Amino acid sequence: MHAFYFREALRSFRHHRAVALTAILSLTAALTLSGLFLLLSWNAHVAIGQIGDRREMVVYLNDEVTATQRDVLIGRIHDLYGSVTYVTKEQAWKEFTAQVGDATLLESVGDNPLPASMRIKLKSELLSPDGMALTARQISAFPEVEDVRYGAEWVRRLDAVTRMLLVATISVLALVGLAVLLIVYTTIRFTVLARRQQVEIMSRLGATHRFIATPFVLEALAEGLVASVLALGILCGAVELLAGRLVGGVTLLPWEGALAFVGAVLLLTALSAMFALTRVLRSVGS
Repeated sequence: MHAFYFREALRSFRHHRAVALTAILSLTAALTLSGLFLLLSWNAHVAIGQIGDRREMVVYLNDEVTATQRDVLIGRIHDLYGSVTYVTKEQAWKEFTAQVGDATLLESVGDNPLPASMRIKLKSELLSPDGMALTARQISAFPEVEDVRYGAEWVRRLDAVTRMLLVATISVLALVGLAVLLIVYTTIRFTVLARRQQVEIMSRLGATHRFIATPFVLEALAEGLVASVLALGILCGAVELLAGRLVGGVTLLPWEGALAFVGAVLLLTALSAMFALTRVLRSVGS
C-alpha cells in the first residue's frame, strides 16, 4: 500500500512536470529570501549576544573599607549576582594612565584619586534593563559601596534593538509562511483538477478521500523538501562568497536551525496540501 502511494506521487510529478517545477522554483525563491533574512537575523543576534556578554557592572568602594569587609562583600555579591573581579586603586590608576597616555596631564592630577572597585559579570537572568536596575539598587544599599555604574541607557537601547529584531524576524517569516501556503495550495489544486476524471472514478469506486489525497500530499512534501534544500544550498554558497569580503565574516545557521527550517517548510506544505485537497475533493465528489 505504501509503495502504491509513492508510485502514484511519482507518476503525478512526471505527468505534471511543468506545474511541479514551477512550484519548486517559486518555493525556492520564497524560501531563499526568508533564509537570507534568517541568516541576517542570526548574525545580528550573534553580534548582539557578543556585545551583551560584555555587559558588566562596576561597583566603586569607599576608601574606608577594610580587607575583611571587602572580602565578605565580594563573597556575598558573587553568591547573589555573579562573578566578581576586584580592581585595586593602583590597578585602576594604571589602566587610567594607559588610556590617557598624556604624562603632562597626569602630573597635574597629583595623587591617585581613583577608588578601588569591583567589576561584576552578572548572571544571565539579571542582564535585562529591569534586572540590572534592580541589582544596582540592591548593591548600592551595601554600606561599603560608594557608587554603582552600568550604562543604563546603553542597556535599554540594546534591549530595544533585540526586541525590534525579533519582531521583524517573526513578521518576515509569517509573510513567507503565507507565500508557501498559497504556492502549495495553488499547485495541489491545479494538479487535482488536471486529474479530475481519475479522481471522480476512484471516488465512485469507493476510495476514501484519505486514499486519494495521500499521493498528492507526498508529492507536495517532496516539492517542499527539494525547495528547502535548494534554498539552504543557495544560502551556503552566498555565505562562502561573502565570508572573506565582510568584516567579521558571516556565520551560518546552526544545524538545529537548518533542520527546524526544513521541518517548518514540510509542516506548512503538508497543512496547505491537506487544506487544498479537502476543498477540491469535496467539489469533485459533489
